[in-house]
Amino acid sequence: MKKLLGIVVLGLFLITPSQADDIRDFEIEGMSIGDSLLDFFSKEEIKNNIMWHYNDNKKNNEFVVVEFFSVPYFETYDGAQFIIKTEDKKYKIYAITGAISFKKNINNCYPKMEKIADEISQVLKSAEKSNSKFNSPQDKTGKSTVTGIYFEFEDGGNASVQCYDYSKAMHPRIDNLRVALRTKEYRRWYYDSIK
Repeated sequence: MKKLLGIVVLGLFLITPSQADDIRDFEIEGMSIGDSLLDFFSKEEIKNNIMWHYNDNKKNNEFVVVEFFSVPYFETYDGAQFIIKTEDKKYKIYAITGAISFKKNINNCYPKMEKIADEISQVLKSAEKSNSKFNSPQDKTGKSTVTGIYFEFEDGGNASVQCYDYSKAMHPRIDNLRVALRTKEYRRWYYDSIK
C-alpha cells in the first residue's frame, strides 16, 4: 500500500510522519502518480474531459490533458488536471495537478503556498528546493505572474506549489493555487517537445 503523504495547511492537507521516497508517495485527492485514472473515473468521463493534446501541430503527441472540475467527492481542490498517454488503455497517471481558486483574493494564495512548501521541506529534507517568479508566457501583456516553489526528487520527478496571478487581459481565467506532481518520464518528454 502506498504511503499516504499530504500536507496540512489550514485544513487543506494531512501529513503523516512517514518519510517520502519518491513522487508516487504523494496523493492529491487520493490519487497518485502511477495510478490508473480508471480507478476514479469511467472511460466515458475521461474521454469527455480530454481538454487538449500537447503539441497538436507536432508529430509527437504522446500525452493528453484531462481536466475535471467540481467533482463532488473532491475535498480540497476545485479541480484537477491529469496527464496520461494518448494511446494508453490503462490511463496511467504521469502528472497530476490540484487547483484551488483565489478569485479576487490572490494575496491569500501566497501564505498558503509558503505554508505548504514549508511542510514539504520538513518532510522531504533531501529534495532540492528552489523559488521562482516569472511572467506568464500565456499573457502577451506581461502582467500575469506565476510565483512558485519547486522540489526536485531523486527519482527525477518533481513537485511544485504555485500561485497564478492573472491580469484582466486573461479573463475569464481565475487566480489560483496549484499543487503539482510530475514524473521524470513526462518531464523529459515535455522539455524535449518544446525545444
